[in-house]
Amino acid sequence: MIAEFGHFALLLILVASFSQFLLFSPIRLWAGRIAASLSVGPKTAAAVSGNTEIGAPPDTLERVDTSRSLARSNPLPSNLIALPVVILALGIISQAALVQSFIVSDFSLPIVADVSHSSTPLLFRIGAAFTTDGGAMLLWVLATALANTVFVLQVFRHASRVQDDVTPDRLFISNALSILGLVISILALVTLIDANPFLRAAVAPLDGRGMNPQSQDMLRVLREPARYLGLAGLAVIFAVALAGLTLRKIDRSFAETLRPWTIGAWLFLGLAIAINAYRSYSQQAWGNWWYWDTAENILLIPWLLITALVHCRAVLEKTDTLKSWTAFLGVSAFAAGWFGVYLTRSDLLGPLPEMLSQTGGSTTLLVGFCLLFSAAYFLFWRHSDRLAEQKAFGFVSRESGMFLNSVTLSLIAAVILIGTIYPLILRWVDGENITVGAPFYVEVLVPVALPLLFIMGFAPVLRWRQDELWLIGRRMKLAAMLSLIIVLFVSIRFIDLSPLPLIGIGLAGWILTSALSDLWARLWHQPDHGESKYRNFQLLGPRYISMTLSHIGLAILIAGGSASAVWEEQVVLSARAGQSIQVGPYNLQYEGVSLLAGENYATRQATFILYRHSLPVAELFPEIRYYPIRGTETREADIFHGRDGDVHVSVGDRSEDGGRIVTVRFLPMMPWVWAGMVLMLIGGSISILTRIFLRIQKNGVPAL
Repeated sequence: MIAEFGHFALLLILVASFSQFLLFSPIRLWAGRIAASLSVGPKTAAAVSGNTEIGAPPDTLERVDTSRSLARSNPLPSNLIALPVVILALGIISQAALVQSFIVSDFSLPIVADVSHSSTPLLFRIGAAFTTDGGAMLLWVLATALANTVFVLQVFRHASRVQDDVTPDRLFISNALSILGLVISILALVTLIDANPFLRAAVAPLDGRGMNPQSQDMLRVLREPARYLGLAGLAVIFAVALAGLTLRKIDRSFAETLRPWTIGAWLFLGLAIAINAYRSYSQQAWGNWWYWDTAENILLIPWLLITALVHCRAVLEKTDTLKSWTAFLGVSAFAAGWFGVYLTRSDLLGPLPEMLSQTGGSTTLLVGFCLLFSAAYFLFWRHSDRLAEQKAFGFVSRESGMFLNSVTLSLIAAVILIGTIYPLILRWVDGENITVGAPFYVEVLVPVALPLLFIMGFAPVLRWRQDELWLIGRRMKLAAMLSLIIVLFVSIRFIDLSPLPLIGIGLAGWILTSALSDLWARLWHQPDHGESKYRNFQLLGPRYISMTLSHIGLAILIAGGSASAVWEEQVVLSARAGQSIQVGPYNLQYEGVSLLAGENYATRQATFILYRHSLPVAELFPEIRYYPIRGTETREADIFHGRDGDVHVSVGDRSEDGGRIVTVRFLPMMPWVWAGMVLMLIGGSISILTRIFLRIQKNGVPAL
């Protein structure tokens, strides 16, 4: 009966969200104006339609007042919060009903029977409610409903001050809420048609098929909420961008409205990418952290576009330029995220016979994508040419640097998208199966990414509007010298190092030293205002601190990734109990394998004692797990995170000589990769948390 409540709540979400679309739609206001014009005559009808001139005579002004009163006869809802809160409450009820069905193992629901089993641990049964197709779609609906409510709370105070329905601000808010209602209704409809999680089977099985062992992973469970919260933020950006296009209101107030949503979407998508990368590295015996597969690429593409949007939004807020490009990125980021969900749910990248046997379970998702975004790009085509740039900026300026960065990021996203869907296109054309892997992306993206990283080094020091090259040289001389020292040291220390990793390390040093040198200049080369240098730190503001931490984090990530790829050591051998394995500065002693029982699996757990300078530092326990319900094995690596690198250990089957196949890898500076990701996420979190804190304090200080 609980599932029926969830199903009914999902149906009500469809009705309520479509009601929001209609209630706030401009069609409603236009209908009210037409009715008003028919009731008051042609003269007042002209005033109602907005055809008034500045400096009109008093009788004309009187007709304008009459038109406004007539428009108020069909006002927008006075309480903007009610309907979004209802949609959110229904989303929570529906999601809770699905989670409860997994907790109690209601196998009459096919979604539960397909991915759960009575022996599946409770934590993973709950997680399965978010990782299956129907559960993921329902989570997307809930996340978008949450974003819808937060957006209403954001604009509620301003909307309550604007009582006139025909003002641009009021219409802007109304249009954005209408588009958000349309997005939620489409997602709810897709969930009901393509992947209804509440459908019951005629005959319930005695038990389920069990969870896919690859999905029995807390990191994968945590990735899904982060991913769909990021997509929900993109939905708000999409709605605001279309509302701004229709009213030609792409200005500084538009950028101010977008500010928390761009940072929030960037933060959650970045968190999903970091979780996915660490899952590939630690939870599975693959030994690497990025493979350029579909699951990774569909997270990276919208993240790159939202990163470009973060920079363009800052330019728009500061100088009121890049209007059309900002709106285009706002629409395209959500389109990329939506299309990525379709790719992962449709199995289009599987073998051709499997694709041909598919029943089109994601057809509604694809149709909704085509209809929604064809209309969105049509609106962009119709209205973007009317967004005239009011001000210009010089070629050597911060605006130019940010614009070039955003174009480069968009180009990288386009290349990754082509590499992701090219195997699908080729397979449909001639049936050939190919894999586009790391060599393609490295060869194509490196020439594009290197100029991007070089320009990033100038970002902290460039001035708005117009700058001078000789002044930039003065500001960057310390960073240039420090980065050159880093490159010379690495090239001399490792004389046989190939050029590409050396360039990567050099650019990482360039970004790091430029950020730190600019921070040093702002803290110690500025007057202390009669107080202390700590006051200079306070005056930096959360926006600058967030940017600096993000750039430093990216530099650390690039340095760690380049170093671990170049200086990696790998040992593969057949080991016997008591045998020692030397890798890097560490020595591992293999102690043997134990047979143990897990909650729903049996495991062969190997034991290694890790020594450094003849002193034990850790014990490692890689495993081979067997899941009897699914009849499959997984190999779980174990990792030691040291100060100078990671020791990655995995075990395999027995070899012909009776030993156990052991793979040991030492990846120097690999912790820098994770530290860089964490630092970037901290930078984004500072921007969001500061804005929330200052809004709560209501002290009038700009939050970002």
